Amino acid sequence: MVPQDTYEGEFAGLLRVDNLTYVGMYHGLIFRSFFIGYFTPMVTYRPVSLPTVLTPGNYSGFEAIAQSKVPIYLRYLVFNEYSNGTLMNTLSLITISATSPPLTIWFSNGYDCIEYLINVTFNEPMKVVPIPIIVNTQSPISYFISNVTIIGVYPTTELMLLEPGDIVVAETPIIKANYTMYVCGNLINNNSNFLDVVEYLGPTGVSISGLDITKAFGIKKTSNLIAIVNKVFYTLMNNKYELTTYSVGPENLLSTGKGSIIDFTALAMTVLRYYGIPTRIALGFYGTNEGNDVYVFSSETNILWVESFVGGWVMFIPAPIHSKPLIGISPAGIGSSVMIGLLLVLPWIIGYLIYILISHVKAR
Repeated sequence: MVPQDTYEGEFAGLLRVDNLTYVGMYHGLIFRSFFIGYFTPMVTYRPVSLPTVLTPGNYSGFEAIAQSKVPIYLRYLVFNEYSNGTLMNTLSLITISATSPPLTIWFSNGYDCIEYLINVTFNEPMKVVPIPIIVNTQSPISYFISNVTIIGVYPTTELMLLEPGDIVVAETPIIKANYTMYVCGNLINNNSNFLDVVEYLGPTGVSISGLDITKAFGIKKTSNLIAIVNKVFYTLMNNKYELTTYSVGPENLLSTGKGSIIDFTALAMTVLRYYGIPTRIALGFYGTNEGNDVYVFSSETNILWVESFVGGWVMFIPAPIHSKPLIGISPAGIGSSVMIGLLLVLPWIIGYLIYILISHVKAR
């Protein structure tokens, strides 16, 4: 884990030189995104880039049906930079695990956990395998995903876990997936060394001064990272700000008091990185409840949220989206699904592009 402010010692990480990626140990001093010291490589990867442009047309046919005892989101892709209304993943991803199911994706360690079994059927074969999770929609953050295990897929195929980003890619497309998901009420901060954490501390592309951030959020120096995240979460999702169908630019949200979902998430990512907390944006889908523990997902219910690392990844929507809470989370009903879907889809249609770089990497 990379804490707030300054950290001195050893930690696992990645180093990229030309077209090679090294996994190894950093030894020295790190301050936010700056490092002084030396790096000891352990494993070398040569990435094979497969760039994919994700526009509305790429997922306009997305549909899935989930059987779940708890309302879930389907986590799809992640981004680390913002530029002129566009979210991008500029990181070269590497395969850290390639195996047939079961495959476990770790987000954090927690206690007071509940296990849920989830079955998902896709209307068309999926190459990128969505991961079911719970996203906090009301402050403070109350629920943490410890891990999700893909226990089976159909047709049977090998799965690849890509980092940074916790993205799962199937060797051959699948139409069904079975999962277990552990949802916890408390986080165990055991200083886990996630290899990709430091990748989410760099510049975001959003230009906003530290003075403006301090004035808007009023966060004083503290070692309690989850308190900082909750403060940013609460400030942006309360009634002071308005969610709109058009973008004003993340750097203008604080002064105008309104913005699109992209503006809110990109601003939150920028603010939290300013405070030294690794943060990224995730794209996924939320389901409409059809009764009998059945949830339907479609391209109209796409949504963005923020993930910050505070010893584990915490997931939340830093925007004023309000609905009735259920076990501490707030899944949208059918009526609100239509409204929020319109808010989120229109910005893409009028010109937003999202890019994702998915790289299959083989050990040299």
